[in-house]
Amino acid sequence: MTREEAIELIKATHFGFLATIGTDNRPRVRPVGIHTVYGNDLYFFTFSNTRKCGELAASPHVEVVWTDAKSLSQVRMRGLCTVVEDPAVKQKFKEDEPFVNKILPPGAEHLFCLYKIEPEVVEAAEGLVPYQPVEW
Repeated sequence: MTREEAIELIKATHFGFLATIGTDNRPRVRPVGIHTVYGNDLYFFTFSNTRKCGELAASPHVEVVWTDAKSLSQVRMRGLCTVVEDPAVKQKFKEDEPFVNKILPPGAEHLFCLYKIEPEVVEAAEGLVPYQPVEW
């Protein structure tokens, strides 16, 4: 699978399963809307008062898996996840993802927390074949 094909799958799938290390040092996995790509990095937002923010502060290493059940294809990405502080990037994300303003309750804008994942390893599997590296 090429990088472009992997990005297409990520965008079409919309939700990936984000794995973090919990503050109890045990794995935690949850679906997260991770499908925004700027350059080489993937971006997602969450509320700053969620458990995942504490987990990411304690250990920024993550893995995300996106799966297309129809084609049995998957993209797996491991990388470093960091908070985005740049106001211009945060504004661009909000403009590109209008659902953000729909789910942020009035007066809760301070809870908006944008993260980026810098990929270290990207792999893909198409059908039932084993994972293959994706040039990212």
